[in-house]
Amino acid sequence: MTEPKAKSPEQVTVGQLLCDVPLHSTRIISDLFSQPQFRSIEFPSEIRVHCAHENCGGVRRHVKANRQDFKVGENVVYYFVEYGCTNCRSVVKVFGIKAVRYNHTEREGLCTKIYQEPPFGEPIPKRLFDVIGEENREPFLQARRAIARGLGIGAYAYYRRIIENTKFALVSSVLDIAQATQSPTEQIELLKRAQSERQFSRAIEMLREVAAIPPVLLIDGHNPLTLLHDLLSDGIHELDDDECLQRAKEAEVVLCGIANRMQIALTERKAEKSALSSILNRKAKKDATAKTSGV
Repeated sequence: MTEPKAKSPEQVTVGQLLCDVPLHSTRIISDLFSQPQFRSIEFPSEIRVHCAHENCGGVRRHVKANRQDFKVGENVVYYFVEYGCTNCRSVVKVFGIKAVRYNHTEREGLCTKIYQEPPFGEPIPKRLFDVIGEENREPFLQARRAIARGLGIGAYAYYRRIIENTKFALVSSVLDIAQATQSPTEQIELLKRAQSERQFSRAIEMLREVAAIPPVLLIDGHNPLTLLHDLLSDGIHELDDDECLQRAKEAEVVLCGIANRMQIALTERKAEKSALSSILNRKAKKDATAKTSGV
C-alpha cells in the first residue's frame, strides 16, 4: 500500500504567523529572512490583535518594541519579539518563533511559533461559564490548549465531552433568555418541552427551526444549538485530525457566540428596563407636580 503523501506546510506572512497561527504549527514564509546571510528576520512594525485590558476589550494596534535572537548552528535561529498595545500602553504581547533557513541566499524559510503570552486564542466571553457550567471550565481550557497546539482529535474530544455534560443546561440557558426578553408564549412553551426531553437529539429536533429560539441568539440566521449538535455528532474515529481540528475551532466559535449573544440580550434588556423606569418616574413626578399646582 502506498503511504499517503504528507501535506506541505501552508505559506503565510510573518504577521499572519504571529496573529493567526496556533502554537507548534510550521509554516512556509517566502520573505522570512530580510538578510539570509545573517539569518535576520524582518518582523512587521505593527500588528492588530486583541487586547484584554479594561480600557481596550477588543482588537487594537500593537507596535514592535524589543526583540532578541539566539542562533543555533548554521541554519536555525530562535527569536523572541515584543509588541505593546498603543491604546492602553500597558499590555504587552510576547511571541517566540523558531526559524529554519533553507540556504545562505534564499529569503524563504520554515517558521514555527513556539511561544505566545498571553496565550493564543480569542478572548473568553464573560458569560461562557454561566452557560456551560464551572465544572466544564477545565475541559474548555484544555480544548483551547489542544487547538493552540494543532491537536485536532484531542480538541474535538473535549468539545464533545463539554456538550455532552452541558446539553440540557444549554437549552435551559436559551429558555432563560426567551423569558427575560419576553419571547412569544408558544416559543417559551416549546423550549420548556425540549428542556424536559430525556434525549438531547430529540430536544434538538424539536428546536431545529430558527423560530424555536429568540432571534437575538441566532448566528447569521442559524440556530446555534443545531449548529453545535451537527458539528459534534460524528464519532472521533470517523474523522481525521485536520477535520477534528476544524470542527473544534468552529465549536468554540459557536459556543462563544452563544455566550456573547446572551450577554448582549441581558444587557440590552437591563438598559431597556432602566430607561423605562426613568421615563415612568419622570412622568409620575410631572403628574404629581401638576396635580399639586392645580394645573
